[in-house]
Amino acid sequence: MPKILIIQDSPSVNMLLQNRLEASGFSVDTVETGQGGIEKAKSGAYQLILLDHGLPDTDGAQVCRILKKEKALSGCLIIFMSAMDEAGISKINSQAGGDGYISMDFKGQELIDKITGFLKKASQ
Repeated sequence: MPKILIIQDSPSVNMLLQNRLEASGFSVDTVETGQGGIEKAKSGAYQLILLDHGLPDTDGAQVCRILKKEKALSGCLIIFMSAMDEAGISKINSQAGGDGYISMDFKGQELIDKITGFLKKASQ
């Protein structure tokens, strides 16, 4: 069962994402700050991190750069999630060294399909 860490500052968004992902068979942990996310990521074996760009303490791009330097996380995908327009989040993703992005305006099964796609691509 793939293990996912959500680093997102909104408790209600975390709950929505966690419920949706767990209903699809994923194991999910959530954290609401960048620093908390960095510490949590270092402590667990995650296959994928969903990372919000607009965190209150450390922006998502900086969190991504820090996590990408961790050897223990070398196989972990970091996927940005944001309500920002696609061009903006795509630029942040590429500048920070992320593995992809998902817009927050996903519908229904789309989130699960995108995450499954990222995981399949990484395992090939």
